[in-house]
Amino acid sequence: MKLQRIFAAALSGFLLMASVPALESDAAFVPDGAVASVTVNNVTSYYYDNPSSGGAEAMWNTAMTGTSATVMLYADWNSSYGTRFGTGAGFIYDGALNVPSGHEITIDLNGYSINRNLEFAVEHGEVIHVAGGGTLNLTDTNQAVESGSITGGNSQNGAGGIYIEAGGTVNMWGGNLTGNKSELSGGAVLLAGEGSLFSMSGGKIFNNSAQQCGGGVAVSDGTFKLANGDITNNTGQDGGGIYAQAGEVSLSGGTVAQNTAVHGGGVLLNGTAAFTLKGKTAVQSNIASGENRVGGGILAMGSMPIKIGGKPTVLNNSADGVQSNLVFWQENAESNTVLPCHIQNVGTDIEAKIGVSLAGNLKSAIFAPDWSGSDCFICDAMDYALENQDGNLVLKRSLSYSSVVGNKKMLLLIVTCVLIALAVIAILILAFKKNTKEEEKPKTKKKVTAVKVSKKPKKEEPAEEEELDDDDEDEDEEDVEDIEDDEEYEDDEYEDDLDDEDEEEE
Repeated sequence: MKLQRIFAAALSGFLLMASVPALESDAAFVPDGAVASVTVNNVTSYYYDNPSSGGAEAMWNTAMTGTSATVMLYADWNSSYGTRFGTGAGFIYDGALNVPSGHEITIDLNGYSINRNLEFAVEHGEVIHVAGGGTLNLTDTNQAVESGSITGGNSQNGAGGIYIEAGGTVNMWGGNLTGNKSELSGGAVLLAGEGSLFSMSGGKIFNNSAQQCGGGVAVSDGTFKLANGDITNNTGQDGGGIYAQAGEVSLSGGTVAQNTAVHGGGVLLNGTAAFTLKGKTAVQSNIASGENRVGGGILAMGSMPIKIGGKPTVLNNSADGVQSNLVFWQENAESNTVLPCHIQNVGTDIEAKIGVSLAGNLKSAIFAPDWSGSDCFICDAMDYALENQDGNLVLKRSLSYSSVVGNKKMLLLIVTCVLIALAVIAILILAFKKNTKEEEKPKTKKKVTAVKVSKKPKKEEPAEEEELDDDDEDEDEEDVEDIEDDEEYEDDEYEDDLDDEDEEEE
């Protein structure tokens, strides 16, 4: 009987293990109190938050003993020494997690967070540093939570979340990069050199900030690819969601939305950065806000061609309330400058919808040389027009309301002039009404005073007839008769006075 029970238990255990994936099988047998595990060369070790185990700090140092390792969290990992995660081979720059050259580390957040807890910016305040030749794979297999995050970075001179050196690689399949800050560039991610790569196929980058470039992602050089996932609610001076100075940015899926910057709310392309927009990528609801703001969705300032394919959507982005989607701008351009934008069609679908406009002094742009794609472009304002000229699609604009409304000084001047004009018109109307009332008012009757003479009366001078205005010609006859009666009465009085004087002299 005892042997049968042992056999039944073994069989049920085998069936249970065969019925679930490997990661869930491992998780089902995690020892109580374990905070993390590391698997190196197919050997899994568990670590606990106690002095003998060394916790997550010891686990990370163990991961450096092999060229390939997988780390699994079973609890939140907060920095142990105020702002540092630990010391040893697995750490760099006073406590940031390090992925050295020649190592490939996979982190499964498993619904938990890695938090550096930096309230103030420090030099190299990133959470994770990926060296040239190193590879980091970031995922989150906890489908029930999906809240695992890299957070709490705050850097003076680089990324807040993940710093990628030239030649370093990060593949993001899940998890979140959130709550990280940079006083320079790359609130969440900074690709710092040629050959660096950040490939995003899932997860979210949100609520990060940079005081200068790239609130979400900054590409100093290297390649950034977004195939799936969300970049939302990030802020920066230039490029709220993504900023690129050189290298390449490729958006083939996912969403860039609700990011904010002064220049390029969603994406800012500068210098020699190449840009590809394809698939079902959505760039929407991004905002350019502040003084001299420009480019709510995508601000193209670089010299490299833009490639468009698939059916992306770039709509409903704004610059302080004005539609501002894909905007071309050349800084300090002359007023007669024609910008060769060179948008290339790489298979644009008829369902693609992209709002377009110009900024600065640009009056026109060779928008798409030899464009043979679908009619996917929509002018952001009424004063823009797309015309075919010599086989090229040219974007033009004229100086009208929508082109001056973006200039706050110009708008203030216009409003002031309108108010002054309205005030002058109001004064003129009041003056006109006053004059009209005075003209309509009946004239007062003049009383003729008799003049006494000492001897003989002078010959009566005929009374001057009152001049009547054109408007008074229509007065009632009754008023005229009254005036004549008054004059006859005054003449009678005058004659009586003369008779009395003659009698006295006699």
